[in-house]
Amino acid sequence: MTIRLTEWELASGLTLTTGQIEALQSHFDAEVTPEVSAGTDVSDLRWRVRASSIVGVVATGDGDVVVRPKVPVHNVLFLLGVSSGRDPLDALEDAALADAPDLTTAVAGLFASLAGRTLSRGVLRGYRPVAEHRQTLRGRVDVAEQIRVRPGRAMPIAVQYEEHDEDILENRLVLAAARLLLRMRPSLDVARQLRRVVHTLDDVNGPWRGAEVSWTHLNARYRPLVRLSQLVLSAQGLDLDSGNREAGALTLDMNVVFEAFVCRVVGTELVAAHGGEVTAQDTRWTLDEGGRVRLRPDLVWNGRGGYPAAVLDAKYKARGGGGVPETDLYQMHAYCTALGLDSGHLAYAQARPEVVRVVRGGPAIHVHRLDLSGAPHELLDAGRSLARAIAHRA
Repeated sequence: MTIRLTEWELASGLTLTTGQIEALQSHFDAEVTPEVSAGTDVSDLRWRVRASSIVGVVATGDGDVVVRPKVPVHNVLFLLGVSSGRDPLDALEDAALADAPDLTTAVAGLFASLAGRTLSRGVLRGYRPVAEHRQTLRGRVDVAEQIRVRPGRAMPIAVQYEEHDEDILENRLVLAAARLLLRMRPSLDVARQLRRVVHTLDDVNGPWRGAEVSWTHLNARYRPLVRLSQLVLSAQGLDLDSGNREAGALTLDMNVVFEAFVCRVVGTELVAAHGGEVTAQDTRWTLDEGGRVRLRPDLVWNGRGGYPAAVLDAKYKARGGGGVPETDLYQMHAYCTALGLDSGHLAYAQARPEVVRVVRGGPAIHVHRLDLSGAPHELLDAGRSLARAIAHRA
């Protein structure tokens, strides 16, 4: 039995299996509580579920769990495309994939389309370190390993060398994402495209977890595809190496997607129109002089002189009746204090625009709304308008 919910909404009177309850709590961060009344038998127990900002599908052994986004699917694809590094104009074309019957197929179609275009220019090759024991010498001898494993013996030889092939982290991430999306049973056409990706990367077999991609001009063309692969893999919570073919998960945290979209569009527009540079998730700042209270604003724009000109935090949802949470205001106040700014900016998908002025000459905190219900090109225009508003007050 499939359970279908909508992002942030409350559903009552649900009959859930143990697997579905675990999926709701572990994959979707949902609030799951029993509805208990006098005389209720455990076998007849019903459940109340409030979904969070995590959307997607989780297949369990005894039924699927689907959480639909409130945002139109074509907008989800547009946000995903831009936040993964695609040019916004190209991402507008990606939104056409929203004709897919469900979010899973739509995201899988976006991935397959981007992977096909990227890999058509050739599979990326690179150097990777290899440490192994061989009967012949290659590279350099690992003396410490040889003494540790085979003291006094000559063969096999412990060696270290650099291998130049396709089995590099970028391709491993793409392959892992393609395999995950295949498990989610997309449409036949999309599945065919995904199998083509898997076949193209047939020589890739290394692990994809535990390392970060280092970006240079040599692998820059892979960046949007790798970023989308990471988004697909980030919340799936399934060990792809376990051999489990009966279950799978494809979930997206709309908080993460919205934040990445806003920072990319606003940051790109600020630099293009006014120069300077932007830093996302800037960890250089602390609130106290001793450096103990660390801060990490979503976006800091440094003007042409290299000094902070503006700070922005993006929040997908303002919880609590649509008003701006006090914790968000406290946080932005701290950012403005640390960066020496007299104004800061909070961007929400749902909030009432306003200006909160801190007492005794403190900073002005500007609250912006970026409505996600419009067409994709309207989202792009709204992001650029936000950048102009930030620049105007800098």
